[in-house]
Amino acid sequence: MKVYVEPSHRRIAPFDDPPSEVLIANRTLGDWQKRMFRDAGLTVVDRLEPPCLVVPDTLFTTGEVLRRFAEGATGRNAVLVLAESLFGQNTTHVQPGVHAVEGGWRFDAVRFESGGDEPAQPVVIDPEEKRLPLRLPPQFGGPTEIALPRHPVMTVHHWVHILWANQAAGSLEARSVPRWKGILRLIWAFLRCWSLNKWRVLSKLNTIGRNCDIHPTAVIEGSTLGDGVFVGPNARILFSRIGDGASILSGAEVEVSTVGEGATVAQRSGVRLCVLYPEVFTSQFLMQSCVLGRGALTVPGSFSIDLNLDQEIRVPLDGVLHGTGTRFLGSAFGHGCRVGTGVWLASGRAIPNGAMVVRDPRGVIARVPETAAEGPMVTVDGALVLLQPKEQDPG
Repeated sequence: MKVYVEPSHRRIAPFDDPPSEVLIANRTLGDWQKRMFRDAGLTVVDRLEPPCLVVPDTLFTTGEVLRRFAEGATGRNAVLVLAESLFGQNTTHVQPGVHAVEGGWRFDAVRFESGGDEPAQPVVIDPEEKRLPLRLPPQFGGPTEIALPRHPVMTVHHWVHILWANQAAGSLEARSVPRWKGILRLIWAFLRCWSLNKWRVLSKLNTIGRNCDIHPTAVIEGSTLGDGVFVGPNARILFSRIGDGASILSGAEVEVSTVGEGATVAQRSGVRLCVLYPEVFTSQFLMQSCVLGRGALTVPGSFSIDLNLDQEIRVPLDGVLHGTGTRFLGSAFGHGCRVGTGVWLASGRAIPNGAMVVRDPRGVIARVPETAAEGPMVTVDGALVLLQPKEQDPG
């Protein structure tokens, strides 16, 4: 069967990358699409000539989804509908051409064109998700669930989709392992640690590349490390993918994140639910739900706010603010941007490629007197001066 990849002419801000170059689990979306076409037995064509399957260049899914959709179309005009699911509730935001319909979400750009004029029939695709409970304090909404789809369906138009696609990719890859192979891995892990403690078992379920330098005090659980990765003393890596040549320095923590080739997470820094492109250097105390572009730099004392206390976070796309369906979201940092100390960035914002962001120098002490004043001193326009007492209200 033929498949035509319809160009969206989209550039993903703030990176200005076409969708095909977006990184998902350290592979480009273009590579993921080649794999899903191959798995579905589809032949890519240069122009739309019905009968033909049509997908956008923003699509992230599996070959099995495309195969089921093509079979469900039965040669007639058809459109894909993602079945009602927690995964759909969490990921269909900020996606143009995706609409809530009875029983799920309709993806207008994923369709089968027969060449006839009959109305497009919906073909419902089940993401086959599993749900894991997540305990949250009442202040953050209380207990909730995490969706782990075997067959995610989403389009990538915004940097928030890069976050969600990377999380879905981890679930996809874990659940694509044949059941018998997964059972054998668990048995082998149990025999190696000789314990039923889940953390000990997880520590034996890692995939470690060649020539890695891992300190014996480091803790690695349920993760994949590429070749030549350095992991320092007391570092911790949990449910994450670390690219070739990356460095996780002493005391650093990486949880449920993707770290690109040659990237560095500095001493006592933390990244959680983040995507770091290659050659990133981050030393922020804790960064959550952020995307850092290639070669980006963040230093200690900068902070990405990741929580809105009273309403969902909104992000811009095509000049319009869109709700993300979540109150928990960090920020995006463009390729090659540099963020200095003392900078706080609001949730859902994006720093452009190559930007250098620093604290207002008027708030930085640059001129210091030779002797201390008799009383408290403050910074005024970069100078350290005696705090002037407020005049008493004569009334």
